[in-house]
Amino acid sequence: MKMKFGEKLKSLRIKHELSQAQLAEMINVSRQAVTKWENENGMPDIENLKLIAKIFDVSIDSLVYEEEEVESTDDDFCWEIACTFGIIGLVLTFLFDGVFTNMGAAGIGLGVIGYLLGKIFLLFKSKDRCSKR
Repeated sequence: MKMKFGEKLKSLRIKHELSQAQLAEMINVSRQAVTKWENENGMPDIENLKLIAKIFDVSIDSLVYEEEEVESTDDDFCWEIACTFGIIGLVLTFLFDGVFTNMGAAGIGLGVIGYLLGKIFLLFKSKDRCSKR
């Protein structure tokens, strides 16, 4: 699905639970400027695009090209953590063969825990990034 810059900006702002005024303050522009960008009545300059990309942890390309939806690495990060925890679970199960009876359950359980820990980490990272602006 093709999305224009304004749609992407609004979607990211809402996803990160920011008002137009909060985002404007983080970028050091007026709320009206954010409204204008979201309504496709203008585009931010390159310095503001850099700030927006940094705030939302996305690439500038994914913000400005209509062909792409916004790319974020949040889910990739969570899956990497989940796989790491899952592998650790399987290794521990293998090492303590007599203690654990079901190798798969330990790996899957730790994988789920890893995914959730990744999500929690990203939640706090996102809120920390917003509070520093």
